[in-house]
Parts: sequence; C-alpha cells; structure tokens
Amino acid sequence: MGFLGAAFTLVTVVAAASGQDLAGNLRSSIAHYRMGEIFLNQHNYQSAANEFRSALNGDLEPKWTVVWAHIRLGRIFDTTGQHERAVNEYRLAERTQDNTDGALEEVRTYLGESTPPRRLEYPRRRTALDFPVPAGAYRVSKDIAGPEVIEKHLPEYSEEARIAELEGKVFLTGVIDVNGRTRDMQVTGSLGLGLDEKALEAVQGWRFRPGTANGDPVPTFVTLAVEFVLPVKKTRWHLARVAFLPQEGVSRPTFLSAAYPAGAGVSKPALEEASLVVAIRRQATTTLSFEIDALGRPVNFQVEAASDSQWGAEASAFVREWKFTPGGRDGKAVSVPCMLTLVWGERKMDVEILEQLSATCCIKGE
Repeated sequence: MGFLGAAFTLVTVVAAASGQDLAGNLRSSIAHYRMGEIFLNQHNYQSAANEFRSALNGDLEPKWTVVWAHIRLGRIFDTTGQHERAVNEYRLAERTQDNTDGALEEVRTYLGESTPPRRLEYPRRRTALDFPVPAGAYRVSKDIAGPEVIEKHLPEYSEEARIAELEGKVFLTGVIDVNGRTRDMQVTGSLGLGLDEKALEAVQGWRFRPGTANGDPVPTFVTLAVEFVLPVKKTRWHLARVAFLPQEGVSRPTFLSAAYPAGAGVSKPALEEASLVVAIRRQATTTLSFEIDALGRPVNFQVEAASDSQWGAEASAFVREWKFTPGGRDGKAVSVPCMLTLVWGERKMDVEILEQLSATCCIKGE
C-alpha cells in the first residue's frame, strides 16, 4: 500500500473511531487530534505536531481538544529539545482553564519539569600550538619545508566504532624524523571508540620524505590527519563525533547496537528539507545530548544544535532505539551523559541523488 492509500485508510479509521466524517469535515478537531495521537505513538513528531495544530485550527469540538492539543505539542517540543516552544504551549494550555481529565494538573507538572536543559559541550580539541616543539625539531615555516607522505596505509576499524558507524578524522601531532618515520605522536583531535588507538598504530607504518632546511633533512613537528571511512554505507546518515561525559570514577558506556534508517533515512515530512540539502550540495547536521541510563537506554534528549530544527527530531527518532552497556561505578550501573553529532547527506553530491531521494522508501511516518 502506498503512502496515499495508507493515509486514506488512517483517516477513515480515525474518523470512524471519533464519530466524524473527516472527508466531509476537514476542520474536525477531534479527528485531527486522534490522528496526532497515532503519529505521536509512532514517534513521528512532525506529523503529530501538524495534526495537533490542525486540531487547534479546526472546529474546536469538543472543547477539551484545545487544552490537550497544546499539551501534546508541548511534549513534542520538550522531546525534541525545543524548550522555549514547549513552555509556550504549556502556558497556552494553562490559559484555557480547562481541567478535563486533569489537564491543568498535568500542565503544572510539565512546567515544573520543563527547566532549561544543562548545556553540554564537547571536550576542547587541542592543536599543535598547545604543545612545545620537542628539542631538536622544527615547525614548518617559510624556512622549513614540510615532510611529504610517500607510503600510507588505511587504518583498521575498532569493533565498537564499526557498530556505531563512526566516520571522521583523528588528528595526531608529533615528529617526522630525518628517516621519514613518525615518533612521539599524540592525539590532538579525538574520534574515540578505539579509533584514536587505531590511528596511532596506522601512522607507525607510514613513510615520509622528511622535512628540510636549506635542502638538508630535519625533524619536523607536524599534525597528521588519519581518516576513517566505512567502505559500504546503506544509509545517508553517519556518526561524525561522540563523547561520553562520565563523572570521575565512572566507566563510560559502550555501543551494543546502532541501527540507522535505510535508504533516504528520513520521514516523509522531512523529504522537502532533505531534497533542499541535496540540491544545494550540502550536508545536514545535528548534535544531540542525552543520558544513557542504568539499563543502557538513551533518555532525556536535547537538541544542542542543528542545521534545521527538522534534523534534531529525525535523528532523535532512531537514536532512541540504540543500545549500550551502561556506565558503572563500583560494580553498579549508573547514568552517564553523552553527546553525539550526526550528519545526513552524501560524501559526494551527485546530480542523480535528488531524483533517487524522491523515489526512496522512508522510515516511520511515510
């Protein structure tokens, strides 16, 4: 069944359940409200929000649909990290003074819970300038020619990074000696999940034409980039950065599973935004923060940053299904904050991608 057929069936079922002829009354608030509930249960937040807004723009019958549509919109905004918009919806619900099914008590509870989230930050990435030049080595300058790589091997992946589908670059700073070999390398830009160690292993086998001063080989102090790219990707999403932020004495969680949506990897409501991203040959990004609870589940999501608000909701929808071994202290599982940055888009934007995107099956909400 195609999207339009499924949507028609859904409308018919909701209309029957709500006692409304939705086909003859597109302003039926109760029918739109019930459809919003169905989408909300599917974690299709954009479609749910659209239906709750339609309920508020409808015939407003029964009257309780007003207070509860505002409450549901507030919960959607809280879930997707849009704190100020959530509070606004709760205030609008409160102004109705409609306490149907305990609505006002629920609003007051949510207003008490909906405090501004504590913003997390990635650990600062260091650069070569954070380190003194080792004795006998030189920084590359107008008088010191930099080394050139002449033999390079792809790094291996750690198992955890492969599960998480982490891609990106590890930056290493150290010395290329007069024999063209690396020494004293330190991680100055981390990817984590075992890839930092794999990068250090890889550059031990790299060979360089050494840096020179007046034509003579000299040790040079440089920064190298070691790139990790998975050879096969079945989704347009990938993990670009991750950081666990445990308290002192707490071990970090580890990835057990990280399923990404296949194909286009976006819900139907996001297709227009996704098509725009492809058309302008860009990538969409979002940074999420959440906690990994004592059962290894991601909870309490916040959208720290996003190229568009749509992408925070899209990413949160599938990251919620990921599984971790929890962090621990003294043999007891504890909750640990986590941050990650996800990227949607192609490594190389080809002209055909826009057409392929329109024809690709989507995840929940199609």
